[in-house]
Amino acid sequence: MYHHIVLTCGVSLLTGGRNVFSMNRDETMGEIRPWLSARNIDEEKKRKIDRWIRHARQFAHEASRDPNRVSAEYSMIYELRRQGKLSERPTVVLIVTETVGGRIVEAMLTRLLEEDFQANVRIMYVDVDVNHPRRMQETLGEYMWKVAAALSHGEPSTTCFAPIGGYKVMTSLGYIVGAFLNYPTAYMHEDGQVLHEIPPVPIHVDERFVHEHFDLLRKCQKDMVHAASLSYHEKQCVLQYPFLFQQEDELVYLSAFGQFLLEHEKYKHLFATTYLVSNQVANMLQHNHHQSLFVHQQMQELVKKLKHKEGDAAMLYHEKSFKTIDTRKVKYHLYKGASNGQTAFRLAYRYDERGDCLYANYLWLDHDRYEREAAKGKGIYEDDSSFVDMTKQLVGMGR
Repeated sequence: MYHHIVLTCGVSLLTGGRNVFSMNRDETMGEIRPWLSARNIDEEKKRKIDRWIRHARQFAHEASRDPNRVSAEYSMIYELRRQGKLSERPTVVLIVTETVGGRIVEAMLTRLLEEDFQANVRIMYVDVDVNHPRRMQETLGEYMWKVAAALSHGEPSTTCFAPIGGYKVMTSLGYIVGAFLNYPTAYMHEDGQVLHEIPPVPIHVDERFVHEHFDLLRKCQKDMVHAASLSYHEKQCVLQYPFLFQQEDELVYLSAFGQFLLEHEKYKHLFATTYLVSNQVANMLQHNHHQSLFVHQQMQELVKKLKHKEGDAAMLYHEKSFKTIDTRKVKYHLYKGASNGQTAFRLAYRYDERGDCLYANYLWLDHDRYEREAAKGKGIYEDDSSFVDMTKQLVGMGR
């Protein structure tokens, strides 16, 4: 019985010739059709998307009558239920591209799955840039991490993972993530509506390899490296392991799988972000030891948002909400993090993207004190002190 379903979504809901919501059904979709792959969604596009969704909802009742004429994603859920493999109130995670087509599919599938299968639907957006090789590897690496995050909320035995939609490369890399994490993959053959379940193939990279080639991997993780600058043995390594490295115009960098692998928990002690803290932050951690796990989780969440550019700018750069702060003097940004019910996380920080270092300059665990002091520029204008590396204490493992 599956309680947790993770689906990558394409636009078959809109493009099938006989589908309930097909673009070919009427010309209302005419002006949106050329935009399906567009990533820039301006106000005009939003208005027309919303108008079409309102128009299409009048056909929603047809989906349950003819479930195999909706989309690949809908057919998958329907077939799981028909075979008695779907729990009563499943959680369904839809991984969609941040495009016009993705936004439409997300809105329609969310409503259909909630109404027809009583599903608890969650959305994860991915930005896959297939037009530039370097950017494609970066965005696919981020996509693989999001797939891993979606899968991690369920157990392999009760999770159905179906990377069936989106760009074809999303399907193949999705399977690799699932196999690496020991999740089986489901596949639906649309012509016969036959559900296939594929067990994970063991994927493993010997940790000794990572240790032996640490310098090369770290260099390529940080930036593109000129092939001419590599030693003979480094060049041989790049040639021998093409699934880890990408070569383009005499430059070498990590492939999407290489990025995903090196940032995995197994290698965190070698490749995780470095956390540098001031004396004030160190003292706060020492005197609030019971909150240290919460603080570290919030620091990790901050770095994740900065790396993947998925956070709310108003929260990441909260200093902009204080009219009394002199922006010309700002040396550290303010992050308005979460509250765990007892403590609020507020941090004056600087993130060095190139070095993958977070500098934590000033920490508040009291919201009212934060409001008073931050308004006066506390922790923002100047270094509180020199910084010390507390990665070992925060992460709980050596580097």
